[in-house]
Amino acid sequence: MTTERPADEVRRTAMELTALAESGLAYCRDQFDIERFHRLGTIARELMHHVSSEDLPVYERAVASVAGYTTPKLDVRGGVFAPDGRVLLVREVSDDQWTLPGGWCDVLETPREAVEREILEEAGIRVRAIHLAGLLDREAWPHHPPYDRHVYKLFFVCDQLGDVDPDFVSNETSEVAWHPVDDLPELSIARVLPEQIQMLHRHWQNPEPAHFD
Repeated sequence: MTTERPADEVRRTAMELTALAESGLAYCRDQFDIERFHRLGTIARELMHHVSSEDLPVYERAVASVAGYTTPKLDVRGGVFAPDGRVLLVREVSDDQWTLPGGWCDVLETPREAVEREILEEAGIRVRAIHLAGLLDREAWPHHPPYDRHVYKLFFVCDQLGDVDPDFVSNETSEVAWHPVDDLPELSIARVLPEQIQMLHRHWQNPEPAHFD
């Protein structure tokens, strides 16, 4: 018996239908089947509209046609720790809550390059990623709100290479500060959870094989 709420079941069904439609369009050459896959994608988007807490873009045939074989998106997050164990967090402009600096990997960018870039852009500090602590499936963790795409999250322990620039300004973050791991501020749980920060802290103290879902 499933323990998922009906809305979660609908969302996951819509995600799977979207992936099937986009993957089918990547390989299909028969015009009738192409129309069927577009219809499948349209139905998936209509289902997602019913359970989404935010307005979603309409189904776009041109976008779906070139999406290619659907795979999870990659989100990277970096844990930078002070000698006393405090963790570096940034306050997001979008929701005024705190998170580990990070974001999406760009095309032709390694995960290490991505997390180092994101920390520089969001916190104004140069770092070196030294250890992969976790490769997590966002669907397996209680992040909220849920996304309409499948996401893998990569968590890196990073070494600080310089001081935080006191004049640093970002259009993504409004504040940069060090926080005790056992006394965290209100987190942006769409991006990071307390137990994920604690996982990073353990790996900073004692590097061991990465956790993976």
